[in-house]
Amino acid sequence: MMIAFDLHIHTRRYSGCSFIEYEDLVGQAASAGLSGFALTEHGMRWPDAEFGRLRDIAAERGMLLINGQEINTFDASHRSEGEFLVFGLSRSLTKECPAAELVHTVHEEGGIVIAAHPYKLARGGKSHYYGAGDRVNQLKLDAIELCHPDHGEAAMKKVRRAMEELKIPGTGGSDAHKILQVGSCVTVFENPVRNEDDFIREIRAGNVTGVRS
Repeated sequence: MMIAFDLHIHTRRYSGCSFIEYEDLVGQAASAGLSGFALTEHGMRWPDAEFGRLRDIAAERGMLLINGQEINTFDASHRSEGEFLVFGLSRSLTKECPAAELVHTVHEEGGIVIAAHPYKLARGGKSHYYGAGDRVNQLKLDAIELCHPDHGEAAMKKVRRAMEELKIPGTGGSDAHKILQVGSCVTVFENPVRNEDDFIREIRAGNVTGVRS
């Protein structure tokens, strides 16, 4: 049985740009054949009490729910340095900071950092990205999002080059903002994932692969 997680999902509950009602997520994830999925709201982590209720519902369907967050980083001139998926922390990261500082903070607290859609093209042209772009090569990342709906072949080629140079794995996530997008890109784990500790350990070890469903 394939152990597939969607590592990048937003809900209407805490991400104003999403149309997904969190009550619909578990059913859709089960229909997509997922073993688990992660909530990665913009700039915050789900409160423990609310998350716990949804986690229990997911567990009843045989799925593991992971509490994450997507953080946008900025340099001293308030220029974006890219967005990053953060897992393994017990608090929301609300302080604006550069990408290198984010990575350092997360690692100090025992978490992991994945570069989100680093080569997703922005409206500014071929060299402008919503993600970190080539900045990923200067960061001590744990993984990099390879399979994303807005990553074409050119973007994926750049990600694979970074994966090879940094010796880190590539993940997959739908970045879903609409319910039917859930599970369109996933991360396949080589070994069983029973809890958040397993989840973090397997990503750190590189025992994952990003794929399009």
